Amino acid sequence: MLEEQIKEIRKSIIAVGFKPNPTQVTILGTGFAVSDDGKILSAAHLYNQLSPEQRQDIFGMAMIQREESGIERYEWLSLELINTDHQNDIALFQIKDYKRTLLKPLKLGNSETIEVGDESYFIGFPYAATLINEGFGITLIVNKTIISNIKQDGINPNHPRNWFIVDAISNLGNSGSPLLDLKTNKVIGIMTIAFRMQSQVQPSLDIREPMHIAGAKPINLAKQLLNNSKTGFNVVQCTETAI
Repeated sequence: MLEEQIKEIRKSIIAVGFKPNPTQVTILGTGFAVSDDGKILSAAHLYNQLSPEQRQDIFGMAMIQREESGIERYEWLSLELINTDHQNDIALFQIKDYKRTLLKPLKLGNSETIEVGDESYFIGFPYAATLINEGFGITLIVNKTIISNIKQDGINPNHPRNWFIVDAISNLGNSGSPLLDLKTNKVIGIMTIAFRMQSQVQPSLDIREPMHIAGAKPINLAKQLLNNSKTGFNVVQCTETAI
């Protein structure tokens, strides 16, 4: 049952943010657990956009308790960057004190077997700070979609798959969310980009209206990063990525 699948998946999702001062947290996006020892996959641009000082205070908000009533409790814990794949906008973090959390590693699928039309869903923390400030509390959002297009690298002679285009609106904060295959409930991609256009209602304001198109990096691109991180760290110099 999808309901039970999502209930378990929720334990594996974290919000990614940083503390501009001791009393405030800025929520940037989403990440998800990929190991039993607190390793987290996310989008590299969440880290890249931070200043060197802000990178010292990056945190993950993870579930630490789920009561029988359904109430979920979260805690902010320090994150440490382990490794990045700048070209594919993928980052691997380590969350400190992971034993305090309910984090469970998600199973990774084979993104080479996915076809256009396959059903999928992603789950993350879009507009998390806004929802908290508006009194909705911590709110994980699930979006159901289909794979609308599969793009292949036109530069690499091996032409690996490098984008899944999905038929969904991805909002600020969804970057780093896992894209899961509906049939297997395994991760097939990492949400990294949302397409937006200038507002036709208020063109003079800095507002972007969401398009019903979003993009995810196929999970097989992240597997090389995970394998490299088992034997040694090869942290790539980070530069800003605009989306």
